[in-house]
Amino acid sequence: MDLEMVEHLREVLNESLGHTALMLPVLFVVFLIIEAVSHKTALSKVRRAFSQPFVGPVVAAILGLIPQCGFSVAATTLFLEGMIPIGSLISAYISTSDEALPIMIADKTTLPWVLPLMATKLVWGAVVGICVNAAALIRNMRPGQAEANSQPDQPPCGCKLSLGGCSHGSSSRGSHSGAVEIASHALSRALRIGAMVFVLSAVFNFIGHAAQGRIYTALSHPGLLQPVVAAVIGLIPSCATSVALAEGFRAGMLSFPAIVSGLSANSGLGLLILAKESQNKSEVIKVVILLVFAAIVAGLLGTMIFPPEYLLNN
Repeated sequence: MDLEMVEHLREVLNESLGHTALMLPVLFVVFLIIEAVSHKTALSKVRRAFSQPFVGPVVAAILGLIPQCGFSVAATTLFLEGMIPIGSLISAYISTSDEALPIMIADKTTLPWVLPLMATKLVWGAVVGICVNAAALIRNMRPGQAEANSQPDQPPCGCKLSLGGCSHGSSSRGSHSGAVEIASHALSRALRIGAMVFVLSAVFNFIGHAAQGRIYTALSHPGLLQPVVAAVIGLIPSCATSVALAEGFRAGMLSFPAIVSGLSANSGLGLLILAKESQNKSEVIKVVILLVFAAIVAGLLGTMIFPPEYLLNN
C-alpha cells in the first residue's frame, strides 16, 4: 500500500469519525426519548403526535436542514420504531443536505444560492411528505384495510434486534423505570448505531472519493438529463457525493435545478440504515422510488424557472 493510499485512507477514516461524533448526541437524544416513552400507553400518545399527516412532514423537513446526516439517521430510527409515518421520513430525507451547505456557505460565489436551496428543499420536502401521508391515509380508508388499521401500534417498516428491539409490546420495557437505566440503554443503542454508521460511512466515503472523477463526468450531461443523473448519483450514501454536487455547481458544471435534484435524493446514511435494519424490504424499495421520483420532479420543475442550460458562471 503506497503512501498516497495510506493518506487517503486516513483522511476517509478521520472524516467518518467526525461525522459519527457529530451524530452520536442526536442519536442519544432520540433513543432517550424512545426509552422514556417505552410504555405502550405513552408510546401511543407520542406516536399520534409525531404521526400528524400535515405538521409532521413540516417539522421533519425543518430538522432535516441541519447540515449533517445525523437527523436523517435519527428520522430513520424513529420510522423503524413506528413513531413517524413514511411521509415524514421522506420529508427529512429530501431536506437533508449533508456536507453541501457548509461548502456553499464558505464560497462567496455560491453563498447567495444557499437560502434559495434551503427554502426549495424545505418546501418541497414538506409538500412531498404531506402528499405521501395523505395518499397513505386514503389507501388505509379503503375497504379491506380494517385489519391493518386495527393494529396502529405496529411499526411501518419493522424493527430488528440490532436497534434494541421494538419499543411496543415488550414486557422487558417495564424494567426501565429508573432514569439511569433509561439513559444507559439509550446510550448503548446510540453507540451500536454509531459504530454501524462509522463503518458504513468509511466504506462508502472511500468508494465515493475514489469515484469522484467519474461522478463529475456523469454530471456533465447538459439539459433536462442532468437533474435525472444528479438524482440517481445523489442516492450514493457518501458525503463525497454531496461534496461533488456542491463543487460541480460552484465550478459551473451543474445547473441550480440539477443540484436541487441531486441533494434532494442525497439522504446521507439514513437510507443505508433503513435498508439494513428494516425487515420489510418492499417498504425500503418504496422509500427509494418515492425519493428518486420526488428528486427528479423537483429538478424538472426547477427548469421552468431556470433554463436547463443555466450555469452559475453564466
